[in-house]
Amino acid sequence: MRVDIQDFEACGRSGLYYGGNGGRKEGVVWNGEYWIAKFPSLHVGAAGDVPSINTAPISEWLGSHVYEMLGVPVQKTVLGVRDGGIVCACKDFTMPGRRLVSFHDLRNTLSDDEEGFVESPSAGSGMVLSDVLMGIDRLPELREIPGGKERFWRMFVTDAFIRNIDRDNTNWGILVAPGTRSALAPVFDNADSFNRKRTEAAIERVLSDPQAVENDARDVRSCFAQDSGKPILPLEFMECGATPECIRALDWFMERWDFERFDSLLDGIPEETHGIKVIPRRYKEYRHRVIECRYHEVFAGLWRKLHGNVIPMGFR
Repeated sequence: MRVDIQDFEACGRSGLYYGGNGGRKEGVVWNGEYWIAKFPSLHVGAAGDVPSINTAPISEWLGSHVYEMLGVPVQKTVLGVRDGGIVCACKDFTMPGRRLVSFHDLRNTLSDDEEGFVESPSAGSGMVLSDVLMGIDRLPELREIPGGKERFWRMFVTDAFIRNIDRDNTNWGILVAPGTRSALAPVFDNADSFNRKRTEAAIERVLSDPQAVENDARDVRSCFAQDSGKPILPLEFMECGATPECIRALDWFMERWDFERFDSLLDGIPEETHGIKVIPRRYKEYRHRVIECRYHEVFAGLWRKLHGNVIPMGFR
């Protein structure tokens, strides 16, 4: 498939405004619908290097389409050009008349008299994993929606695979509207996926060293913390096998991963459009090699340890 890069230059502003710290966001009207044009923010690396192409829009689009490939409700995303650069347009799923309530804000409603939490129960920004899971169980708004905890663990595993390192309490939640039942919001905010801050020079260095490719494949992180405050490493957490819901989510992921569809998504991204460079020269090669290694050497190896050398469905 070839990915069409849309022209948003003539789109009018919607007059709607959107929060978040990951770069400029502009509400626009496209084809009569409300969208959010997300622009890449400038990132200067530790060595002072600045990427000639910021791939955050590509990461947002690709990460969202991975979720769609897996069958998870996800925010619609389209790549396009606005203000002379590449953006990812994300459809406003709150229209018409719905409101997004993040887990951060839901947790703020918990009484601090609730027992069993490590941090304050109402600490919306608290990322202790056991507190997050307890909050999901204690919040009536989430208890009344089927599949809340299942969605959480599927995001945990998928975010680990696409290396979405910024899934905190503010970027998942529920949709509410007067007179209707609340529902889980589609998955959104995937711009921190796929090592989006890799410079062209860094990509070249990694591709010249097979060990560096494997290192990138194993560099999987999350925002969550243990009760002690120590960061949770998703691979170690899954490997210990202590949480059955997490293992079921891993099973679900391994059975549904489709290399052919992922390759089609990645290979369909043009390197240039409208006279604008879209991705670094060897971006696709880098992404293919890291994802191949992460699936076969990391996730499949972990899965076989847990299931006794059974071959996963997506293995090739």
